[in-house]
Amino acid sequence: MKKVNKDLLSIALLITLISGLHYFTLVGYWPIHDFYRRLYYLPIIIAAFKFRLKGGFITSLIVVLIYAPHLIFYFGEINIQVVNQFLELGMFMIVGMITGYLVEKDYHKRGLLEFQLIQLANLENYTYNILDSLNSGVIALDRSYNVPSTNKQALVFFNDSKEILPFLKKNNLVEELDKIFKGEAEQIESEVLLEQRDGSKQNLKIVAQPIKNIKGVKEGIVLLIEDITNIKELQLQVKRSERLSAIGQLASGIAHEVRNPLGIIKTISQTIEEDIKDLDTKEAIEIILHETDRANRVIQELLDFAKPYKYQVIKAPLGKQLLELLVLTNKYGEQRGVEIIVDIKDECIIEGDFDKLKQAFLNIVLNGIQAMEKGGELMITLEIVDQQLAMITFQDQGTGISMENLDKMFDPFYTTKDQGTGLGLSITHRIIEEHDGRIEVISEVGKGTRVKILLPIINKEEVDA
Repeated sequence: MKKVNKDLLSIALLITLISGLHYFTLVGYWPIHDFYRRLYYLPIIIAAFKFRLKGGFITSLIVVLIYAPHLIFYFGEINIQVVNQFLELGMFMIVGMITGYLVEKDYHKRGLLEFQLIQLANLENYTYNILDSLNSGVIALDRSYNVPSTNKQALVFFNDSKEILPFLKKNNLVEELDKIFKGEAEQIESEVLLEQRDGSKQNLKIVAQPIKNIKGVKEGIVLLIEDITNIKELQLQVKRSERLSAIGQLASGIAHEVRNPLGIIKTISQTIEEDIKDLDTKEAIEIILHETDRANRVIQELLDFAKPYKYQVIKAPLGKQLLELLVLTNKYGEQRGVEIIVDIKDECIIEGDFDKLKQAFLNIVLNGIQAMEKGGELMITLEIVDQQLAMITFQDQGTGISMENLDKMFDPFYTTKDQGTGLGLSITHRIIEEHDGRIEVISEVGKGTRVKILLPIINKEEVDA
């Protein structure tokens, strides 16, 4: 507004100054008047540039109205010279209007261009916002496999865009992507493992598609990267549950069939033992009875594993149960040089059969202690994650578990110990699963094992109710 007022004042002063020069210069100095008259073009053109058509028209009209009386005053009559001067006044109007019209037209074109640039910038920002809001990583590659752009999620997977090409080469994806440029494939899908600097690993699903210009020419490739680690873990849980269920049903059938012959063997052996006097034979019979009892115990464990259990569900603080577990296992840990530490970061209420949960936790603690042959520290931590899950972490400093054995550790009868049935962790897995929880194991040979158990917690309002 201040600038407009300043421009109007400047134009008005110019018109006033030029008109003053005309009216106060003597009549006989016509060449000087002729010069002054041409000065009127300055305020007219300035007004046209500043205020476009309206400014050019109004200013030229004001000049005409101010200058016309001077002509009558100068010549004192209407003659051909006066007519010529009035024609020049018409030129004032024409110059003012033409200049104003051209400036107006240019102004509207610039306004339209600015509007289009704003629209384009808004569209570009909107597109970037959409890309940055995606949970999947989006990476654009040109034909030389340079990375012109990525979204935020892509930089969650890779700390720097310079890491992308080495990652593609390491996983033999460049050769696959070349097929898109060669026209041998329109889309490439692959699942790869990404190892982060902190040692954690992510399963990534990568979908590659061509980037085409308006003529349909392939200018690059866009990569859509999705973290499927959780999906893989859930698939593994489902497969493991199906396998355990099938094994449980099979074990139940076998156990019933084997138990009857064992009962007969035991009965006959006990009968024979009473009549035998030979010490060697008597010792052999005692071995038969001992092994029969051991076989019966294994069968009972199989039946316990296979049959459905009726849970005694209560609501109770989980941290308190873990402290009670410490009392049960502390002495055993001390005997083997293992210090058990329980860290309750967040106390929480869960619903479940705490006798069974203790059994599950006990199996994990005992395995952790036995894995530390030279002693060490077993850390048990309880904390709340995602506001709705209790996470119990068991971290030992034992020998660790190899990758090939990690997938088998919950299988029935699988054990690396000299003694034992291999059912302990299978039963643990079933108990956690039947409490709507899940169990995850991370281990590295020589560095120990971390077992994470996630269980749903109960809101405080539900407990109060």
